[in-house]
Amino acid sequence: MPTTLPKPIRVRGAGDLYAAIPHLMGFHPADSLIVLVLKDRVISMTMRVDLPRPRHRGMLAAQLEAPLLEHQATDVILAVVCPPTEHMPEELPHEPLVSMLRHKLGGVGIEVVEAVWLPSCQKDAPWLCYLDIDCHGTLPDPGLSAVAAASAHQGNVTFESRAALAAIAALDPAEALERRSALLDDLMTSSGEPDPGVELQRVRDAIDAVEERKGPLPDAEIVALARALAIPEVRDASMAFAAQARSRLAERLWLELTRSCPAPERAEPACLLAFYAYQRGDGGIASIALDAAEEACPGHSLAKLLRAALSTALPPEEMRALSTKYLDSAHRLLGTGTQSSSGRSQS
Repeated sequence: MPTTLPKPIRVRGAGDLYAAIPHLMGFHPADSLIVLVLKDRVISMTMRVDLPRPRHRGMLAAQLEAPLLEHQATDVILAVVCPPTEHMPEELPHEPLVSMLRHKLGGVGIEVVEAVWLPSCQKDAPWLCYLDIDCHGTLPDPGLSAVAAASAHQGNVTFESRAALAAIAALDPAEALERRSALLDDLMTSSGEPDPGVELQRVRDAIDAVEERKGPLPDAEIVALARALAIPEVRDASMAFAAQARSRLAERLWLELTRSCPAPERAEPACLLAFYAYQRGDGGIASIALDAAEEACPGHSLAKLLRAALSTALPPEEMRALSTKYLDSAHRLLGTGTQSSSGRSQS
C-alpha cells in the first residue's frame, strides 16, 4: 500500500522521520513493515505491508522490488513495527527479513541505508537500529511533526489503526441496503433510457451540495446517484472533478455513496473514492475503497486497473493527469446530453 505526499517534506533527524510514519500512512501501523523511500533526505514515498511469515520473505522481497524500481528508488529505510521479543536487544524482531531485504534490494541497486525496529509510533516509543547496535532513540510526539502539520493543513486525518481507517467505509445496515436495492430495481425497470448528460449534471449538483447539506442523503437521491454512476460514461467523466476545486467535496460524496449504495452499484463510487484518494497520494484510503469495490462487484474492470496502479506504486501525478483527460468528456456530456442505456451491473 504506497502513499506519496503531494509535496516533499524535509525532516531534520531520524526520530522526526519515524514519528512521521502514522501521518504518511494515514494511520498508526502495527505488525507492519514500512518502507520509506528517500531522495536527498526528502521522503518521496512510503509503502506498508503486513509482516510475513518466514516462508514468505522471498515473496515479499519480490513484491516490493517492482514498485521501488518503478519509482526509481535508490535509498530506502525499513521500519519494522511490532511488539518486542524476549531475545532483545541482542536479536531484534524479524532480523532475517531485514537481512534478506538488504540482500535482495541491494542486488537491484536499491540500498537499505537504515533499518529500525519500533514497538509502535507513539510518543516516547523506543527505536533500535538493526545495522548498528549503538544506534537508538525515542520518538518525539508524532502529533507535533512537520508531516503532521502538513497533513492537517491538507485536511487529512490520521487514524489510530488500519481497522479504524477501514471503518470509515463501513456499510449502512443491511435492511437499508436492501430497501435501496429494491428502489433501484423499480427505478431502472419503470423509467426510460437515462441521458448521460442529465445524469452527470445530477452528480455535479450533488457534489456542489455536499458542503451545505444537513444530514445524510435520502434514499431517493442515493438511488438516483447509484443509477447515474452505473452509466460508464458518467462514472468516467466524474473522474474529471478530481482536477477541479470541488475535488474534496466529490471525495466526500463518493465515501458516503460507498457506504450507502447497494451492490453491485457500490463498486462505482468506491472506485471513484479510490481514484480521488490515490491521486492526492493517500494509498490507505485508496486501498480501503478498492476492497469495498471488489467485494461489491468481483472482477470489476476499473477496480482491477486501479488495484494494479496501487500495487505498482504508479506516481499520483500520473493519476492526476488522467483526471484532466476526462475534462473534455465531462464538458461534452454536460453540453450535449447524448443518450445511452444502462443496466444494473456495469464494470
